[in-house]
Amino acid sequence: MVMNILEVNTRFPDQEACINHLEALRWQNKPQCPYCKSGQSTKRVGTQRHQCNSCNRSYSVLVGTIFEDTKLALPKWFLAIAIMLNAKKGLSSRQLSRDLGINRNTAWYLQMRIRKAMQEGDDKGLFNGIVEIDETYIGGAKANHSKKKRQARRDNGLQITGMQDKQAVIGLLERAGRIKLQVLEKAHGKTIKPIIEQTVSKEASLVTDGFGGYAGLNKQYKEHQVLNKDKEEYVRGKYHTNTIESFWTLLKRGIYGQYHKVSAYHLQSYLDEFTFKYNHRGNKSNFDLLINRCATKLVPVQ
Repeated sequence: MVMNILEVNTRFPDQEACINHLEALRWQNKPQCPYCKSGQSTKRVGTQRHQCNSCNRSYSVLVGTIFEDTKLALPKWFLAIAIMLNAKKGLSSRQLSRDLGINRNTAWYLQMRIRKAMQEGDDKGLFNGIVEIDETYIGGAKANHSKKKRQARRDNGLQITGMQDKQAVIGLLERAGRIKLQVLEKAHGKTIKPIIEQTVSKEASLVTDGFGGYAGLNKQYKEHQVLNKDKEEYVRGKYHTNTIESFWTLLKRGIYGQYHKVSAYHLQSYLDEFTFKYNHRGNKSNFDLLINRCATKLVPVQ
């Protein structure tokens, strides 16, 4: 269970408490200039800023982090992080704006910056063991459009249903481990296989359906189990894709239920949020982990 709002308010009641915490995380309480990397500085009286004795520039611990240039008090940032982590299916910017007493655009800005800190790296190594791989499509169904829009598509000779206007997403799930989600320009072997190669160990056992984009993986990996779902083969002993398919259900409930629609341009950011929550689902300190990431250099320093 992640930290709740009461705990956040108790630990970080004001701006000073938040700054002190970030300085301990980022600098171990030994300020370092983000511009020239000098460790020689003087604390400016009455502020939370430091004056570099080498390049003579003023800075705070927020420079180069997702908090840089923010006009919103840090306690509200910390609350936003806790609220997002506690929202299993995601949280709309409108709801977050009501929870924090800020406008919707500010809430959306907070969420997008926090999602940037949620991006998972490749530092934990390649996926191993049984790895379930599946693709899905995210976007509004044409059959759900208004009668007027559907008739206009018919008049123009266009389909009412289909995947052509949905966004393809590939998911790789390490059984009892991590998940990786990636937006695809188009779902086919040329886009899917490089992602698998970058993510999965050659000693892993892959499980997929019969989609043609996965053809030939048996030549590169220890094992490739292909389930024939057209013939209702969903399980073959310990091999199945039930875990990744359950995740797709959770993801789509979040996107359609909370966000209603997400642009293709921003979709990867939303996937990063769901990925972080899944990968750290058993970590009771994921709030501290995310705050620690927020305190690292994520934004280029000018």
